[in-house]
Amino acid sequence: LRYKKKTGKPVFAYLELEGGGNLEYYLASACDKIYLSPASSILLNGLASTSVYLGGLWPKIYIDMQVDKIKEYKTFGDMIANKEMSEAEREMKNAILDSLFDQFLSDIASGRMVDKTKVKGWVDAAWTDSQSFLDAGAVDGIVYLDDVVKKIGGDLVTEEKFNSLISARKVKLPGKRVAVIFAAGNIIAGDAPTGPFSNNSVIASNPMVKKLEKALEDKSIEAVIIRVDSGGGSALASDLIWDATQRLKAKKPVVVSMSDVAASGGYYIACGASSIVAQPATITGSIGIVTAHPSVGRLLSKIGINTTTLGRGEFADFGTMLRPMNEAELKKTHNSLVSLYNLFIKRVGQGRKLSNERVNEIGRGRVWTGVQAKEIGLVDQLGGFEEAIDEVKRLLNLGADAEISLVYGHERVTLWKLLTGRVEESVVERSLTRTELELVRELRLQGMWEPGQPLALMDSFQVR
Repeated sequence: LRYKKKTGKPVFAYLELEGGGNLEYYLASACDKIYLSPASSILLNGLASTSVYLGGLWPKIYIDMQVDKIKEYKTFGDMIANKEMSEAEREMKNAILDSLFDQFLSDIASGRMVDKTKVKGWVDAAWTDSQSFLDAGAVDGIVYLDDVVKKIGGDLVTEEKFNSLISARKVKLPGKRVAVIFAAGNIIAGDAPTGPFSNNSVIASNPMVKKLEKALEDKSIEAVIIRVDSGGGSALASDLIWDATQRLKAKKPVVVSMSDVAASGGYYIACGASSIVAQPATITGSIGIVTAHPSVGRLLSKIGINTTTLGRGEFADFGTMLRPMNEAELKKTHNSLVSLYNLFIKRVGQGRKLSNERVNEIGRGRVWTGVQAKEIGLVDQLGGFEEAIDEVKRLLNLGADAEISLVYGHERVTLWKLLTGRVEESVVERSLTRTELELVRELRLQGMWEPGQPLALMDSFQVR
């Protein structure tokens, strides 16, 4: 919205809400004017984050859960194994909340052209009625939509008509061709699953590597923007995608544009880019490794199911879910995690031109906001997709006003592709709310995670 305002065209927000709050008002504050419907129920009350811990569940259902992580801030393991928040997690999440809340207040203050302390007063007042917002100057009027249209003048264009006009445009842009590759969802090794009930919104290593290789081989493509929105996943897949990115970067500029989340494996695949652009509120970092091993032997016995395993070799049934891992197996698992963590550290150091010691200092599984990440060198600059385009122009030695042609690799979505699960970029998922999206991602993770598999994954951190 702020980018649009730079064109000189006024932007108006009309809020017609029943139970809306922080996000809706935050978005509206970027507009020139904010109007609220008379009966709207809106609550501007600050930011909160709630963490859930499953450690007390497993004994009650006769499951033995073994978790190992590298290192103390890798809180995905805490969620599974602990009964309460650790001091390391509390420190990290308080720092994130402080950063996000400061951005929240500052951006609203900038949009409304008031002091930040005044916005803090609005938040602490926690009004629920339209009139209080108007009296405080938080909105510009209490009106109905028709009244807003009359104030603006001209005809109202519906969302459906606007979208149809955009879809109908067939404009061949001049200038250098820049490929845009989307990397959204949990990261898995191999191919994306298929079928009507499969998880299509994943970053599967095989097709992602092929996309990067295609961009490398296409002589008409001058640079690549990778739009990352991922909390991580498979450590193996993350490293394979990192390698493909390095081969591409050796020939063409690669700019990563971070969306909501680019953490753990999501940061792994981003760290080797020519340049990284993150939103101020992007959740990133989480440089660490975690694994969880549930064993259900006691549960099966409790319900009358017995098992017998025969094997050859000292570790023949290593990783079985029928029993907890023994000391030797736990040691092997831990050594594997340490090795992967050291590799992660090395990759970040190579990409960000930092020593391994420095990466370990800012790593250790710790999560950062985009603002914090820039301060410690994990990203190059703050901004959205437009700033990523500007960075591409800089790397191509083009002027700021130079035109480029963005090439999207999206295939045409048909009913058959939806039914057979052959859509790599989920269109349906874009209609979900953030809360629904996080739930879907957590549930989908269960279908692609093997017990004991090393994961470069962060826990869901949601601020409301």
